[in-house]
Amino acid sequence: MRRKEEKQGFAGTPMTEQSDTIPTNGWSKIGKLKITGMRFFGSHDVPHAIKRRPSATETVKEQDHVTMHQFPKQTKPKTPDSQTSRRQSPRFMKAPFSLTDRLRSGYHRIWYEASQALRWSCGKYREAPLGTLPDISPFQQKRIEELVRAYGLQFELGYPPETAFMNYGYLDLLDRARTALNWTIPSGQVVCDVGSANFSYAGALHTFFQPTQMKGIEVDGHRVYCNGRSRIDYAQGHIQDLPNTDYVVADYRHYHQSANIITAWYPFVTPQPLLAWRLPLSLFDPATLFVRMANNLVVGGTFVMINHSPTETTVARTIAESVGLVCRGQYVHNTPLRPRTQPAVLTLWQQS
Repeated sequence: MRRKEEKQGFAGTPMTEQSDTIPTNGWSKIGKLKITGMRFFGSHDVPHAIKRRPSATETVKEQDHVTMHQFPKQTKPKTPDSQTSRRQSPRFMKAPFSLTDRLRSGYHRIWYEASQALRWSCGKYREAPLGTLPDISPFQQKRIEELVRAYGLQFELGYPPETAFMNYGYLDLLDRARTALNWTIPSGQVVCDVGSANFSYAGALHTFFQPTQMKGIEVDGHRVYCNGRSRIDYAQGHIQDLPNTDYVVADYRHYHQSANIITAWYPFVTPQPLLAWRLPLSLFDPATLFVRMANNLVVGGTFVMINHSPTETTVARTIAESVGLVCRGQYVHNTPLRPRTQPAVLTLWQQS
């Protein structure tokens, strides 16, 4: 229940580039609603915004901040239903939503429930790779060459330029965090990604974790783009060359399968990003979501969470700790491959 940097191209093709622009979804002014034709779920998908986008040549001078803790030894996996202690969803006082938020939520709910009922799919869709990357700076080129040497994979050979560049960005963050936190990843892991959008970054996850099985879970997987293709169509194309990888359209709050590693990129921990992604407030339930992730995590497994900023991390940390998770390390990504106005923060969590 969270979104990635996913947007629509000029021909309706979802591209995967981080955007710092809040999707308006037809809203021109606060409290006013405009429906534009027969557009299914918007002509583009972009994450919630930061105020401005830095130039590609902008560099960040601050050093990456790292907090490290000792990881306990991983034990034999258990299924969620066999664990003796079940975590319960903590009760948080919800701030009242404004009338504008409720109206936006109602509009989003109409489209969301329509997509759930229709379950539209035209079948697997694979974007054609061009074998190139978009225009990048010397710093970005050098870092990508380092990743290619380290992992032996060129994303541009299997994905279009923007998707390939986005995968390098995800891999860059994971790789730097592993080095900074001395993070050891055992072989033979089952990986589950929560809130996968169209799973355009699946290549980066598979390259980094080398799992025996990987699944991407997305609650709004039947959202339709302006070219008539749905998220599940693109997701199936993105994972077609990745062994033992699946894409599941489901509400993770009701998903009961254990995993050694659970990842959540930019989960919704405040309501405004959820509304910006054109989802109804009925899906905003971070406490229950975090309880389910904690319960699905095998003993000794790792929950990997990435947040948009240190401020958002503080909110997410409060929720994670309230469900019994313990932070084992934090990495602030101050030297990203793709420029940001605020650094992303990766935290590693285990059961208490």
